[in-house]
Amino acid sequence: MNPPLVVADPVVRGCGERTPGGVYVEAGLGVEGRPIEDFLIDPPLPVPAGLDLVNKPTLWQDERSGITHLLIWVGAEYYPWPADFIEEAKAHGVSRKLTPFLDFTQLSDQSQMILAHPRARNTLWQDQALPHTCHKQLPGHAAASGGQMAAQGPCLFKTYELIPRAAAVDPTAPIDLDGRQYFVRMIGSTAYYFNPSGESVVGLDEGVFASVPITGFALIKRADGSVQEQAEAALRRGHLRYYHADR
Repeated sequence: MNPPLVVADPVVRGCGERTPGGVYVEAGLGVEGRPIEDFLIDPPLPVPAGLDLVNKPTLWQDERSGITHLLIWVGAEYYPWPADFIEEAKAHGVSRKLTPFLDFTQLSDQSQMILAHPRARNTLWQDQALPHTCHKQLPGHAAASGGQMAAQGPCLFKTYELIPRAAAVDPTAPIDLDGRQYFVRMIGSTAYYFNPSGESVVGLDEGVFASVPITGFALIKRADGSVQEQAEAALRRGHLRYYHADR
């Protein structure tokens, strides 16, 4: 018997509500029973040269394993900061819209979503203070561990501290925790705390920041109860797990 399908929450997200007739790839909440931090790439990697990812999920085959993955761009128009997407994924799982004309038969149960964001890599990391905490607990990445920034590059979690205070729900209402000032940020249905350092954001550049397992696909019902038939047929041919969702 197959294990239960792990699905993402159908909440309003930074990119809005899911579209009737839409096709969404998911990494359900608590995928494999592990926290989202396990799937984050720290330090973030450069986006592979020659790929046009913006608003166009791309199939990419790993030459070593032969496994085909989905490369997906997380746009700053909906998620201005990488933390916006990470915290939403932590609270509700990952849900990303796909074109129904994607060749789903190239994917398998070992395929992953490889996620990129235009502000994931901090190219000025050597000129800035260490982040207070690295949530992947990498040696030397954070001030709390008494380290110096590791030679392999910047800590992903420094990007949390580079979010400007003006991005808070109320920039005039700091919350004192552990002797530091935090603010509340809201993205879609997700609220989280951040601790702005006031440092420059001009060094932030595009990068790959996460690789999460694909737990299944959601086909959103139209008003008449139908779903995207072409995508459903392709998912069935590829023996991929999917379900019909009201929203």
